[in-house]
Amino acid sequence: MGKDLILRPAAYAPVPAAPAVAAPPWPQQKTRESEAAIVTIARWVKRNGHFTVPLAVPPAMWLAALTLHRFRAAGYTALCGAILAACVWYFAAHKWDRNAERWYARLSAALATAWLWLAAWLGPLGGSATAIVLASVLAAGCGAWGFFWWKHHRPRGQRKRARLVAECDAWWQSHCWNWNLAGSQVTDAHLSGVTLRMRIKGVAGRHTLDHFRQVIPLIESAAEGRADIGLVRVAAVKGHPSEVDLFLKQENPLREPVEYDASLAPRSVHDMAPVGKTETGGWKMLPQRVNCFVIGMTRSGKSNHLLVRLAGLSGCPDDRQILIDLKGGRSARPVLQAGCAEYVVTELDEARMVLRMLVAEGKARAKYAYDGHEQLLATVDVPALHLMIDETHGLTSTANGDAECAALLALYSSLASGLEEYAEVYTQNGSLEESVRTEQTRGNLLVRIAFRVAEARHGAYVIPEYARLDASKLEEKGTYLLKDGPEAFAEQIRDPYMPHDLFLRIAAHNARTLGTRPPLHLYCGSQVAFRSGDRDVTWQEWWDARWLRLDEAFHGISPQYQAAVAGSPHVATGMTAQAQQAAAPVPSPAPGMGDAASAAARIAADDADLMARVPDDFTPDPELVRRLPFVIASQEDRFAELLQGATADSPATPKGLAEASGRGRTWCHDQIGALTEIGHVTQVSRGQYVPVPGMDIRRGLAEVKARNARLAREARDKINAA
Repeated sequence: MGKDLILRPAAYAPVPAAPAVAAPPWPQQKTRESEAAIVTIARWVKRNGHFTVPLAVPPAMWLAALTLHRFRAAGYTALCGAILAACVWYFAAHKWDRNAERWYARLSAALATAWLWLAAWLGPLGGSATAIVLASVLAAGCGAWGFFWWKHHRPRGQRKRARLVAECDAWWQSHCWNWNLAGSQVTDAHLSGVTLRMRIKGVAGRHTLDHFRQVIPLIESAAEGRADIGLVRVAAVKGHPSEVDLFLKQENPLREPVEYDASLAPRSVHDMAPVGKTETGGWKMLPQRVNCFVIGMTRSGKSNHLLVRLAGLSGCPDDRQILIDLKGGRSARPVLQAGCAEYVVTELDEARMVLRMLVAEGKARAKYAYDGHEQLLATVDVPALHLMIDETHGLTSTANGDAECAALLALYSSLASGLEEYAEVYTQNGSLEESVRTEQTRGNLLVRIAFRVAEARHGAYVIPEYARLDASKLEEKGTYLLKDGPEAFAEQIRDPYMPHDLFLRIAAHNARTLGTRPPLHLYCGSQVAFRSGDRDVTWQEWWDARWLRLDEAFHGISPQYQAAVAGSPHVATGMTAQAQQAAAPVPSPAPGMGDAASAAARIAADDADLMARVPDDFTPDPELVRRLPFVIASQEDRFAELLQGATADSPATPKGLAEASGRGRTWCHDQIGALTEIGHVTQVSRGQYVPVPGMDIRRGLAEVKARNARLAREARDKINAA
């Protein structure tokens, strides 16, 4: 397989153009020739240490023995040699992994110090039999020792590497002239499995990374049969803007499933965690204290990735996980059964309260949780909090989400990272309207993951290089593109397979290892969460009664719910009197939650007051019901007519359109924004709009209405998807 990857030059090549005049070298400070010679010799000696070290040891040992014999230091030599040999003998097990290396180091230290002591005592000079024996022993010992040193340190595969570089450069030179990359050459090549990496050096001042990226389709064509479409990529070489690494893959190395390796599991939230295997076969390690945004279509592997993350975090005593699953409990079921999460939420009202609590906890930690560092560091007593949201569409999207939840998630993701509170958001479609609603939230989810998507452009929501790294072409389930930070290059990773039974075994093992952990103490615990009856319920009371509010559909599989019920004096009802008040879902917002929460509370109160005034036997006027669609249609026609007649001298405003048409100002704002998006309306100044020449506003309104109906239908399908 490896030989098939070696590329051959084309049958013919164009006549090279006249080389350009080389640019003058960059002015450098002159150095003395003696210094340059010394540096060159030192580098040569270091580079060829596999034979320079064995040649240098015998004369060095002989001179050392001569000096020690001259100053009659045989006793000191014996004492220091014994100490050195004992230290090497003891610490060899900590320094080297293989037994052969350990015994090589031990015997080398013992025999070298023994010869040095004997030579310092008897003397290495003269023609006596003693001196001849010492010299013979030194030569034989250094010869045997040097052979193993040379065998272990000798450079391997230099000729093979040189031959591979020559073949790759010949292939490159036969094509680069057609790609406007004349003058570039292959300086290094390495074949690893099914992947061939070539280091290509361009002409400084003429070639950049973009020049090589632009010809990737042509490189794929030239490497036909040796690298498939989409399996050629170019990466920058740090510190060398005119050089690139070209990777050609004969096939997908991530075709086989990846097994979970428990030996790499983190033992603290501060440790790096394995998230899958890369194209080179190694494990990709990522920090756990980050915000993450994950997209992917149904059955692409997102839920498996969620279980992999929870399996790793469940073994960290300084981390607690909260899962919000609004998909009917599909992701929540194994997590509830394992009992590893701090809390699992399956209802929207409960999720809203959890977000309120997390924002309040973040503000309280900013005031009180100071540990002497600029950013809080998680401990067992003050653990990190990981909020995992599986399918955020029903929680924060524009179509089916909750505005307050979207605002709270924006606050949480932007302010809580330095306070050991993190968010990992999973969704099918990564656009703002379909997911987190605001760019502030998405901008703070720095680690981006794209599983297989329906179209390449969907990857643009998380991977800026979506045009070259097409997430819609990911083949195997569980394979995704990972971008770790804005400056990082996206990598292809495959998750380890995490079936539910394996996840349960890992969670049970971690639970036995960690033992009983102390209850989570909230810094905002003394703050008022809401008022229930004639008393105020604090956040700590509400949090301690959380499992008693679990959906009854999961009571039978949740050990944490059963433990909460068993620990209550009132087993029949499952809660104490205070827990009954704390467990009751109350929609009123907590103090300090912002204008959005206050407005939502006022609207809810007004609706409740209005419904209380409506008689029980109230029925609307049939004539009014019959005429209502016609009234709405006439108002929309009036809106379209006024907006169509707007000009630059007399632009339309949302306030004027609302007053003249009879529609609400919010509706007018939404329609103008939608018409602007599809190119029917343009803004001439702040709050003033005119139609785009040649565009029909009525037709644009019909297009907006059809689009909204399609989005609502797709949203329902996503929520109800199996």
